[in-house]
Amino acid sequence: MSNWFKRNSITISKLAGCFFALLSCTPLFADNDLITKQLNLLEDNFKTLSAEFYQISSRLPEQRLITIDDIDQLHAEVDRLINNQQAVTAIQLLYLNIDTVKANLEHNAVLIFTELLLENNEWSFANSLFRGVEDEGDRSLIAAMQFIFAKYHAERLQWSQVNKLLNDVAEQLSAESAAYAYLLKGTALQHLKKHRLAIKSYKKIPDDSQYYGYAQLNIAIAEFRQGWWTDAQTTINDLVKNGDKNNNELINRLYLVLGYTLLHKEYYRDARDAFRHVELGSRYTNRALLGIGLTATNQGDFVGALNALSILKDKKTFDLSIDESYLLIPYIYEELQQEVTVTASYAEAMAYYQQRINNLENISNQHPDFVNTHYNKKTASLIIEDNSLDYGKRYPESFIKNYQLLIDYLSATNDLKLKLRIEALITKHEAVFQEIIGDLLKQRQEYLKSYLNQSRYGLARLYDKSNEAAD
Repeated sequence: MSNWFKRNSITISKLAGCFFALLSCTPLFADNDLITKQLNLLEDNFKTLSAEFYQISSRLPEQRLITIDDIDQLHAEVDRLINNQQAVTAIQLLYLNIDTVKANLEHNAVLIFTELLLENNEWSFANSLFRGVEDEGDRSLIAAMQFIFAKYHAERLQWSQVNKLLNDVAEQLSAESAAYAYLLKGTALQHLKKHRLAIKSYKKIPDDSQYYGYAQLNIAIAEFRQGWWTDAQTTINDLVKNGDKNNNELINRLYLVLGYTLLHKEYYRDARDAFRHVELGSRYTNRALLGIGLTATNQGDFVGALNALSILKDKKTFDLSIDESYLLIPYIYEELQQEVTVTASYAEAMAYYQQRINNLENISNQHPDFVNTHYNKKTASLIIEDNSLDYGKRYPESFIKNYQLLIDYLSATNDLKLKLRIEALITKHEAVFQEIIGDLLKQRQEYLKSYLNQSRYGLARLYDKSNEAAD
């Protein structure tokens, strides 16, 4: 392994952990117990307020909602509202007609209503429907409800509940729902560190399912964590060869994981070839370019490494792959024995890292709110002034969704007391959001400070080496 890897163990150890996260879900909560407790409390507060909002607003005259006694008619009207992007009004209509819903718990519409409720975190009504279905005793309906609630808990990273809800459920579901249930259960077991059981669950997904590729990738990740490197590589190679060619991002992710697996095992030529298969427009492009830079460096192809890393440097956004490229480039110039360029590259890296640290400090002092940030759902990232922060690796998307729902509630009612309660809860969400942003910025600054110190060390070592040569 190259000297660069030895001298930059912090960077490499972090890189090694970045690429083996499950594709089908977001990783676990942060270690910040205080923020986690606050998020759990806000979740409970939201559920309480949500039920109160719908109970009150559904009966306000300005809503102009009507009572519907026929479940099919109610289903049709709810479906129309959903198609018109009026989810809040649809739930208000369900609240107004709660007796009709509870009188028809055996109807399939109840499952659709429950999904709508949980998608909007209206827990109280949804849970009452679940309990009613359990009392009815229909095994297939109960299994369908358990599946719906398992998806809800998965969004909140509550893996013990997911695992419990999906016990002996899949055989009662349709083929594709059963496949998704096996995927969710495997994901839950994987997060609970039960990798062998997770693999058994994934292997129950048939190869003609749309979820097969995700399951196979998670099998490979479970095999990595068990130390079964050959099995994992075989799993990924088979999936790349026979997988769904229409699912480009899955294929891109497969090549990325394969590339870093081969890099870890020091199969540099094969790793580089895997990275090259990641499409340029993919969300994984930057990490693949960094991977090419690392593999090319270890192959002694320093020109190829510089080409890949220069593309990263020229990008106008800021993520970890771009930040890390500045740390690798001086080493490459050193191997090329371009001493003047090495010195300039270390100086450029130090200036870059210091500027990035200062920029993040300024952002932190500005206390950006929801309005001044963009949440990228595909990557589970928060974007602030072109800085991509890995929100989804530390916190659940449900917090972001709850805030948006509160904004919707505020505009959907004229009840003064209710408005005041909604505004108070929005304020609490904004305060915790500030803490989350601060936590994410602090983490990124710690990385940058490490890179800055490594750059300083590299330049100092270069000067020492020059002085020794002069003596």
